[in-house]
Amino acid sequence: MHIRNSARAVMINERGEMLLYKFAFHRRGGSKTLWVTPGGGLEEGESFEEALKREVFEETGVKLDQIGPWVWTKEIVLEIEGRTVLSHERYYLVRVAGQELELGNMTELEKDTLLDIKWWSAAEIRQVAGREPFSISRLDELLTAINEGKIPERPVKIE
Repeated sequence: MHIRNSARAVMINERGEMLLYKFAFHRRGGSKTLWVTPGGGLEEGESFEEALKREVFEETGVKLDQIGPWVWTKEIVLEIEGRTVLSHERYYLVRVAGQELELGNMTELEKDTLLDIKWWSAAEIRQVAGREPFSISRLDELLTAINEGKIPERPVKIE
């Protein structure tokens, strides 16, 4: 099985809201719609932190000077371009204030599959849980913990 390493941003604004993108991921036999954090796969020779900076700039236009701690980790089996992939994902805390999003650097595939962009509060996530497809389970609880200053000393395994 192919392994894909990914760096993802837990991007939180000054109001404690998390940035999520709603994508339609096309797969054999249809598509799957999910709300996901900014980020993506590492390119050859990149560290997780370098990939995070590149991906966040491509997807948001925000240039990261500093990256917060690695807070969550996730392993998931995905179907990507017709093959089964084990995705190792690292989620880093990124705080932003007053940032305008610029989507001009997104890849054509990202632009074609993007359905929506939203800054979500934990309460909003909780309110629509079960009706909206989030890529992370218990996201409202995880976001609440971060907003309460409960930053894990070691990455927490999430689903």
